[in-house]
Amino acid sequence: MKQKLLKLFKAAIGKRKYVLSLFIASVFIGGLVTVGWYYSGKIIPYVQAGEGEAINPELKETNKHALPDAPAISGEVPQEEKLTYEEVRQEKYAKTAIKVATMDGLQRVPDSPKVQSKTFYSYSPTALYEIFCHEGYLTDIQLQPGEDIQFIGGGDTVRWIVDKAMSGNGDQKRWHIYVKPLKSGIMTNFMITTDKRAYQIRARSTADFYSPIVGWTYPLDDKAAFLRQKEERLKKEEEEVTPVVAPDKMNFNYSIDEQTGIFGGSFSWTPKMVFDDGTKTYIQMSGHMSSGEAPALFVKSDEGLALVNYRMKGNYYIVDRLFQKAEMRNGLKETVVISRKN
Repeated sequence: MKQKLLKLFKAAIGKRKYVLSLFIASVFIGGLVTVGWYYSGKIIPYVQAGEGEAINPELKETNKHALPDAPAISGEVPQEEKLTYEEVRQEKYAKTAIKVATMDGLQRVPDSPKVQSKTFYSYSPTALYEIFCHEGYLTDIQLQPGEDIQFIGGGDTVRWIVDKAMSGNGDQKRWHIYVKPLKSGIMTNFMITTDKRAYQIRARSTADFYSPIVGWTYPLDDKAAFLRQKEERLKKEEEEVTPVVAPDKMNFNYSIDEQTGIFGGSFSWTPKMVFDDGTKTYIQMSGHMSSGEAPALFVKSDEGLALVNYRMKGNYYIVDRLFQKAEMRNGLKETVVISRKN
C-alpha cells in the first residue's frame, strides 16, 4: 500500500514540474516574440526606406546635431494671444449690449403685416429683418420699384443659393432677390445695398414652412411724398387766384382809408386796390412792402374785430369770403380801414 501511494506522489510531482516548465517556456518565448515585433517595427521601415545608418552614414551621431532642434521649429508657430481680465470683462459687456440692441432692432414675421402671401416690414436704416426659408423652395425678396441693386452678400455662400432678377419696366421696374437653403436647420445673414438704402436680413432654414414673398413699406418716403403732394396742391391753389369770372361780376367798389393820426403821413404797406369776385376778396398790396411790414387783417362786425384767415399770392391777400368792413394793422399805430360800398 505504501509503495503505491509513493508512486502516485512521485507521478503527481513529475506532472507539476512538467506543467511549470511548460509555462515558463511559454512566457519566455512570448517575451522574445513581443520584443522582436516592437523593435522590428522601429528598425525595418527605416532600412526599407533607405534611412538606416548602415546605408546613410550621414545619420551617424556626429551628423545628427546638424539637424534643426525641436524648440526652434515649435517657436515659429504663432501662439494664441491671451486676453487680460479687463478685456474679458469688456467682451462680456459688449456681447450683452449687442445682443440686446439686435433684439430691439429685429423685425419679426408675427409682428409684421401681411397681404395674402407677402410679408411687409417697415423699413428703417438700423433695423434687422427676419425671414424664413425652406429647402427646395425660393423666397422672393422684393425691393422698392425703381431701386437698383449695388451689392448682395451672404455670410454662408456654400449652403445658401442667392440669385436675382428684374420684373417690370420704367417706373415699375423692380428687383427680386431669390434665396434658397440647401438643408434645414441652418442660419445665415444677407446684406443688400441699393442706390437708395441698405437692408440687413437674418435668414433661417426651417423644416416645414417658409416666407414666399417679403417686401417693405417706407414710412419716410410716404411722408415725404405726402408733404410734396400737399405743397404742390397749395402751390396750384395759389396759382389759381380766381376762376374765370365775367367782368360784370367783379366788384371794385371799396374804399381804403389810412388812420394817420393828427400828423398825417402814409404807410409803405397801404393797399393799392381791393376787389371781389362774388366769393373771394382780393387785396392788392404795395410792391415795396417788406416781409417785416406785412399787416394783420381783421374783419369788423357788430361783435367787434375778428382775425381772419388769408393766404398770400405774390403781393395779394386772398380772403375766402366777403366782408363789409375790415382793418389792416401793423403794430399799434398803423391802421388802414377797408370798406365795401353798397
